[in-house]
Amino acid sequence: MWSKAQEFLALDAPPEIDFISSPKSQTFTMKSMSSPDSKQSEAFIATTALFLLFSSSAKEDKVFLRLPATWRDLWIEFAERRKERSDEADRKAIRIFRDMVREKRDQELEDGVLIQGAFRNRTPARATDNSDESGPDKSLKSSLTHEAYQKIWGDISNTPNYQMMLVSLPLLTALLSTN
Repeated sequence: MWSKAQEFLALDAPPEIDFISSPKSQTFTMKSMSSPDSKQSEAFIATTALFLLFSSSAKEDKVFLRLPATWRDLWIEFAERRKERSDEADRKAIRIFRDMVREKRDQELEDGVLIQGAFRNRTPARATDNSDESGPDKSLKSSLTHEAYQKIWGDISNTPNYQMMLVSLPLLTALLSTN
């Protein structure tokens, strides 16, 4: 029981523990485990509660070192489980991004789009002294107005691929921030 209302914690308790949280209390119950005596039950629940409440705090990351060896091992087991779940979520997100890249690549191949970088070192280098700076590209660059650039940006930002990239950015940011 807390004297002041606490932030609601969204904790992922181990499957053998039942966890109920309210602003003023957190209740932990062993539901599919047993121990030889009540002291071990209390120690198990206390270690589990300590892990769930304080393991994600950078300020309290070494609190488990004060536990007896048996309960320190339990803490490490819980931490390994959490890491495995986090790694699995990361692998799932990477699979999603990999599939998106493959779909995009396959679509480009079907559409006949050539990827310029794929052929970068296969052709002889162009001579720089033969280039004509007054060619059609130069006149095109100088003739575009501010409104033309806005139209180009509007056309690009309204494509389905650009919108898909915008949707995937928060997922990628969240994925990178967890590491």
